[in-house]
Amino acid sequence: MRRAAINHASGKVKGWHILHQPWEHGGKKGGEPQCGNPNEPVTVSADMVDYPDFDLLPQATVQHTFVSVKLWYEERWQKVSFSMILPEYAHEDLLTAQAENQRILSEKRQIKARKAPKEPWTDEERVAVRPKVWVTQSLSLYAKPDKRYPGKARYGLHVPMEKYVDTPKKAKQQRAENPGMPVVTVDLGVNRLAVMGAFWDSQLIATQFIQGGALNHSRHLLLNTINKKRAQSGRLLKNVPDNVYLWEKVRHLDDNAARQVARQIVDFALQHDAKVVVFEYLRKYQAPKEQMSRSGRKNHKRAYWLRGQIVQWVRDLAFREGILTVERNPAYTSQMCPHCQEDYRCVDVRVKHTFTCSNPDHAYVADADFVGMMNLYRKWSGTFTYPSRKKDEPKPAQATV
Repeated sequence: MRRAAINHASGKVKGWHILHQPWEHGGKKGGEPQCGNPNEPVTVSADMVDYPDFDLLPQATVQHTFVSVKLWYEERWQKVSFSMILPEYAHEDLLTAQAENQRILSEKRQIKARKAPKEPWTDEERVAVRPKVWVTQSLSLYAKPDKRYPGKARYGLHVPMEKYVDTPKKAKQQRAENPGMPVVTVDLGVNRLAVMGAFWDSQLIATQFIQGGALNHSRHLLLNTINKKRAQSGRLLKNVPDNVYLWEKVRHLDDNAARQVARQIVDFALQHDAKVVVFEYLRKYQAPKEQMSRSGRKNHKRAYWLRGQIVQWVRDLAFREGILTVERNPAYTSQMCPHCQEDYRCVDVRVKHTFTCSNPDHAYVADADFVGMMNLYRKWSGTFTYPSRKKDEPKPAQATV
């Protein structure tokens, strides 16, 4: 641990010196390079750490969870145990990761024992030493200021984990191999964060709605409080942060919601054996300019920004499970009836969250987000028909909300 701290400090000073020289000889333009925060984490190599499943202090009456680190202690290298607070599921994951690391080391020893020193490895041997579950890497020890703890600092361990994942096939290839494959389509919104539908062989087999009204209300209250405090303090100075604690709460609220919704979407896809999740392409869409308060406009903008964060988290979580994430053009997804024939190409009526089909041959009224989710599957399968356009009407790719 001491050597790791020394190497870390030495690297920071060398990096500062490399940046400081050009700044000093270049006329001292811009801000002066800084060494950085001294409370940055210290990294310990993965082969120096164990996560034992037993208590290393038998004289203690209370059983603890321990992490064992190989350190130079009492004039010799030995494993020193540190008590730590850890959730039960995390403790099980660490034990599984340690067992997998032991299996990989054993496989490597067996392969090296039967091969010549410079003999190349075969593809089967490389596959044998790949991690089949999450395995731990070099952990980092970090400290955060906290007056509730001794020394006014709270220590924590950051344990990165990795797993080998097969890259999912491209969308065209999967659809060509199995046209009726299980697919999950997701329509993201503001008041409803997500409307999910699972399809198998062109049939809707399950749906799930995730509401977002409570999140919007909580965020709006925080933004309203920020605006009131700004009005009381007067004009803000340039580059001076304000209401740091409240803005941090807003960011944490959105980030937590994005992660939770993404986790539910991926779990829904796993539950129905889907290998593809289809979203709308919403990156160029902005919140409409409506008459509302300043906090209301900011709340609306952050709700639109949240949709992009959800897609980002789903893409990351789904890739770990071998699920492909694709996006489709959102034009007319919530304005066309998903049950009308191809020859009927009129735009139907949507009033807020209610969709009404204008086809005189049948009556169909449904939730607009649900209709958007249904039409997303039609765009995935290539059966969606755009409405007949007039000359002055924009193309579907250029349609705006």
